[in-house]
Amino acid sequence: MKKVEDLFRAKASNPFETAMLYNGNAGFIIPDYQRQYDWSEKNIERLHYDILNGFHRFSKSADASAFTFLGTIILVEQTQKEKEFSGQSLAIVDGQQRLTTLALFACALCEVLKKQLSETNFSSIDEDLATWLKSEADERLAALYACAVGSQRVAARKTYPFSRIVRRGDIRGRDYREADYNSPIGKFIEGFWSYHEEDEEIEYKLPTLGNETSAEKLEKNFRVIRTLVSSLNCADWYEDTECELFDIEWVRKGQYRNLFERLQDHYRKEADIHEAVNRIPELTVLHDLVRLLLFSSYFCNCVVLTRVTTEDESAAFDIFDALNTTGEPLTALETLKPRVISFEESCKGYSGSVSENAFDRINEHLEQRFSDTSRKQSETKDLIVTFALYIAGEKQPKDLATQRNFLRKSYEDATKKGEENAHQFVDALARIAEFRRFYWQEEGIQELARFHDNKTVSEIQLLTTFIRDMKTSLALPILARYWDPDMKYSGDANFIQVIRSVVAFLVLRRAATGGTAGIDADFRAIMEPKKGRGANRKFDLCASSDSKKKCLTPKELKTAFLSLLEHKLKHLDKATWIGQVVDNPLYQQSKELVRFMILSAAHQALPSQSIPGTWEKSGVRASASDKNFLDYRTWTADIYGTVEHVAPESQPERGWSKELYKNNLLRHSIGNLVLLPPEENAAIGNKSWEQKKIFYLALTESRKEEQSKRIKEAHEAGISFSETTKSLLENGDRLPLLEPLREIKEWNEDIVRRRGENIASLCWDKVWPWLH
Repeated sequence: MKKVEDLFRAKASNPFETAMLYNGNAGFIIPDYQRQYDWSEKNIERLHYDILNGFHRFSKSADASAFTFLGTIILVEQTQKEKEFSGQSLAIVDGQQRLTTLALFACALCEVLKKQLSETNFSSIDEDLATWLKSEADERLAALYACAVGSQRVAARKTYPFSRIVRRGDIRGRDYREADYNSPIGKFIEGFWSYHEEDEEIEYKLPTLGNETSAEKLEKNFRVIRTLVSSLNCADWYEDTECELFDIEWVRKGQYRNLFERLQDHYRKEADIHEAVNRIPELTVLHDLVRLLLFSSYFCNCVVLTRVTTEDESAAFDIFDALNTTGEPLTALETLKPRVISFEESCKGYSGSVSENAFDRINEHLEQRFSDTSRKQSETKDLIVTFALYIAGEKQPKDLATQRNFLRKSYEDATKKGEENAHQFVDALARIAEFRRFYWQEEGIQELARFHDNKTVSEIQLLTTFIRDMKTSLALPILARYWDPDMKYSGDANFIQVIRSVVAFLVLRRAATGGTAGIDADFRAIMEPKKGRGANRKFDLCASSDSKKKCLTPKELKTAFLSLLEHKLKHLDKATWIGQVVDNPLYQQSKELVRFMILSAAHQALPSQSIPGTWEKSGVRASASDKNFLDYRTWTADIYGTVEHVAPESQPERGWSKELYKNNLLRHSIGNLVLLPPEENAAIGNKSWEQKKIFYLALTESRKEEQSKRIKEAHEAGISFSETTKSLLENGDRLPLLEPLREIKEWNEDIVRRRGENIASLCWDKVWPWLH
């Protein structure tokens, strides 16, 4: 076990110290999972103002308040060397935007300082003072240059520059033939070192950085930074900012004097130092140069980053998450991608690979649809929960660190088995991302006609939406095992059997137990491998990364569901189940389940002629019935969108049988519940049965004149209709789902139980065959 102090090293560090890590051989890499450089002009101005204000605070004190703190950067020491780079590679887990911007500032300051040196008339001052200031300028130029450009030794007396910051894929070569910079930042710094080596070149002419947005952003930001640092000596510029121009008299203050790094080397005696510094305010020709030298020194030495370095990438991400209070951390998929790219590059290359195609699909179905980072993070966590159960039969929490570790370890295990298994793993990730989009998210469910033909799509949409509305996401890995994007052409019969069996299990289990009562464990048991305790009730449906692993047949899956039902419910027969359902307060446990059960009972049924308040299907010809309640259109329509009590939830003073309220659960049972449009219950909430019956009659009359009569009676009874329902009735529509209530004379305990038994019985008849 590692010691705590070995997990990471944290230290305050300025830009120059950061660049000079590992004896100046630090090479920073922006991983593939990091977004492109995209700092706004506002971000850059804020950084510049903060540094200028810190530079100004130096006039009052040299304590901590005079430094400019920029937050934390997190670096991971790379154990795998870059092929042509002998330095230490450091992946930037956090801080690439700041490090890139600081490098641009360093380059702009170099350029402005070179220009200022060319414009300063040193002949007007004594040679000794000029020599000192030129050596200071050389020192500053070297330090600023080092913030952006490193130099690796390639022979005993030969070095070659390298871009201090690159993106993964750039090559920091040992000469111009090996070096290959393709990223905008890599090209920018490569061009800068060529410019810097040309003493006669004053202005840095940017090379072509590319046409992508990140290249345009980097070029634009450098021009913004160049303008800002060029304004350092412009008094008029400060009038429109929160900053103040450095007073050249402050050069005599000890803290500013200490920013000169060659002063004590050049002047050995304190008296000479004092005299040289005191002459500067008197020599106007030096003011702009000295101000720029001091600011450049402050930039290199007094801008402070908290540098966290570790060898453990997982620890780096955990630290990042703990420190990240201003935005969303990188998703587990974003941190997996560089591992995938690295593996593919060690094989046949990432470009054009199965893995690249898979990540393109993930991008299409996930990242492009969730521009809000918090929503993307949430969906990614849910995706990995689904994926872990799908691929390994493993329960996965939504903890980010745990999910990252799961993906990393699982992918590494897959790569050890070979390239095919690695491809299978990443392809499965994309497959689950696609499946969740179309079979879990509302807008995707609306597009399911791309996978199912007109004969089956409505039923699939209904059952999928029911599973979603029941929040039963653990059913997704089961369904995904039988899903094929080409089902519309190859046939979806197996998938239909499977989704029906999932819904049947869900309805029968939840209706009998009321609450969830361990149903999540049952769904996991279907996926879990047969090992460890309870292996006889684990069914090993998980896919693994082996494409040859057999899948349960739909018949075997149904048998598995039945065994889980029998284990939980003990006596699995219709009469026992109905008895359990009737006594359950389903209104309090799952309104979506109530909706499904009522709609399935009424589906292709007619009001009973012999038992008021109930439905009957015996002798009803489906083709002749217009009672198609169990379909996607009805499920998603408002007309039967809410579950409401017939006998009010709280006992009114009069108008209702007291027997209904002796049992606290009875009034919440399915026999006392109806489906209504969302706004209607408020109109009749606590009214008597006689008044409510008038309301139900008005909503179910088939003849226009009778309907008008009932509406008038309702108004006279003090019942109003919502505008939506008024419009519905005026158009000749009605709510046939309420028809069985028309013949009930008194609403009592017997009616509630009889109606509950009827709904449960017909629901059983509908879903029980789906498990056989």
